[in-house]
Amino acid sequence: MKPSMSLTGEHDSHKVAAVFETESDARTMAEALLEGTSLADDQVTVLSPSDRHQGQELEPDDQGIWHTLVRSHIGLGIGGIIAGLLLFLILSALGVGFIVQNAVVAASVLAALGLAIGLLIAGAVTIRPDHTPYLIKAQSALRKGKYVLAVHASSGQQLEEATSLLDARHVKTVQTL
Repeated sequence: MKPSMSLTGEHDSHKVAAVFETESDARTMAEALLEGTSLADDQVTVLSPSDRHQGQELEPDDQGIWHTLVRSHIGLGIGGIIAGLLLFLILSALGVGFIVQNAVVAASVLAALGLAIGLLIAGAVTIRPDHTPYLIKAQSALRKGKYVLAVHASSGQQLEEATSLLDARHVKTVQTL
C-alpha cells in the first residue's frame, strides 16, 4: 500500500528486534540481514546499552506518529460516519418504525455513533499497541547490558525477509504487526 493511502504515516511501520549477548554477534547478524535481504543500511541498527538515544533508534519516525494520528482520525472518522449512514439506509429500507418515523434524528444519531466508533478505532491505531512488546523487550535487554538489533522494514515483504533469516538462524525476535 502506498504511504499516502495508509492509515499510518510512518515510513517504516514494521519493526523487529532481536537480542544478543555480544555486540559482535549483533553486528554479524546485521551484516547477514543487509546481504540476504532487500533492507538498506538505514533500516538495520545495532543498539548498545551505552547508546544515548535508544528510544529514537527504536522508534525513529516521530513525525510519522503525528501523521498517523491525523490520517487515522480523519479516515476512520469519515468511514464511521459513512458506516452509520449505511446502517440508517439499511434499517430504513427494512422499515424499522423508529428509523422511518424519525429519519433525520435517526440518521444523525447513527452517523454520530459511527463517527464515535471510528474515532475510537483511530485512537487504537494511533497508540500502536503492537509496538509495546517490541519496545519493552528491546529496552529491557538494553538495561540488562545486552545488544539489540533493530530492523525497520518498510513493507510486509521486507519484514518477512528479515524474520525468515532471523528464524533460520534460531534468533528469538519480537515484532510489530
